[in-house]
Amino acid sequence: MRIKSNKVLAAATLAACMLFTLPAYGAQGSVVEPRPETVQSAGENAAVGTNVTVANEADAPEDNGTLHITSTGSGKSQVRFDEDDAYVDAGPGAVKNQEPDKNSGESLGTFTITGYCGCDACSGGHNLTYSGTTPQPNHTISADLNLFPLGTKLLIDGTVYTVEDMGSAVNGRKLDIYYATHDEALAAGMYTAEVFRAD
Repeated sequence: MRIKSNKVLAAATLAACMLFTLPAYGAQGSVVEPRPETVQSAGENAAVGTNVTVANEADAPEDNGTLHITSTGSGKSQVRFDEDDAYVDAGPGAVKNQEPDKNSGESLGTFTITGYCGCDACSGGHNLTYSGTTPQPNHTISADLNLFPLGTKLLIDGTVYTVEDMGSAVNGRKLDIYYATHDEALAAGMYTAEVFRAD
C-alpha cells in the first residue's frame, strides 16, 4: 500500500486552498501567494500551472520537489507534487529506502529454481505476497528471507526478479518464481541456475 507523506499532503492542501481563497493564510498567519515568475503552461487541456511559495520562508516546508496546480476548466483544480520520495511504502513487509548494493552483479552461486502461481494448490489461493504486493509474472520471486530480505533484486536467466514472498518449502538455496498460470509453473519444472545480485 502506498500513501502520501505528510509533507506532500500538507503542501497539496495548502495549494488547493490558495486557488480558491487568494490571498489565503498559511502556517501561523503567513500569506501564501502565487509566484508569477513561475507560472507555466500546463498543456492544451489545462489552463495554467503554478508553483507556490510561503511568504514567511521559516514556516515553509522543506523544498524537495515542485508542486503543480492546474485548472481542468470545469471549476476544479488538480494538484500534483513531483518528488522522488513523495510516497512511502507502508505494508507489513515494506522495504525501507536503501543505498544501492555495492555488490550488484555479484554471482550468488547456483540455486534450485521452481515455479508457483496463485492457485489453491500452489499458494492456498492467497492473492497477496508476504510483502503485501500483488504477485506479478517476470517480477515476483519467493526466497529464504534469512538469505534475501524483501525487496532484494535477483537476476536469473536474464530476468530481474524482486523478492516479495516466502514459502515453507523455500529455504536455503531454493527459489520459487511466480507464474501467471499453474500450467506455466509446471512447464518451467525444477532446474538449477546461476543467480546474480541485481540491486
